[in-house]
Amino acid sequence: MAARKKPIQNKNDVLKPEILSIVDVSPHSKALYEAGKSLLIDSITTAREFCKSMITISTGAIPIYLGMLSYLLPKDYSLGVGAGITIAFPAIGFLIAAIIFVGGYLPITSKFSLDIIDEIEHERDKVIIHRSRFIWAGVVVFIISTLSAISAIVVNIGAR
Repeated sequence: MAARKKPIQNKNDVLKPEILSIVDVSPHSKALYEAGKSLLIDSITTAREFCKSMITISTGAIPIYLGMLSYLLPKDYSLGVGAGITIAFPAIGFLIAAIIFVGGYLPITSKFSLDIIDEIEHERDKVIIHRSRFIWAGVVVFIISTLSAISAIVVNIGAR
């Protein structure tokens, strides 16, 4: 429903809203409102769920990578310090990525009043920015680790 206010005639008039007409909200406007409401609510939960999924994927990548290496490398294969670090780097990177995603998944504590819309919006934006930083940092570390794992596997394919 929409209401229009009567304009002020001069400075001495007291602002008194006057309802001129009542108009029903169209189905299209209702749908847009619901879509907007859903976007506002889902933007926080989607980022948190992404972090939760990436924690599982990052930690699961460690045994998969190590299992592939144990299959590729012969049992009596001896690694030097440099090769050992090179081969261990992706597993350590996957662990670091998981830790970064944990930082994005954990709840954020803050105090704000539900009566003040600006405070709610500020806190929501703060949460989204906080999670976005963790997500991008975790994704970068995960991609670097994945590329390093692929490189280590390709280099050691002929070792068996």
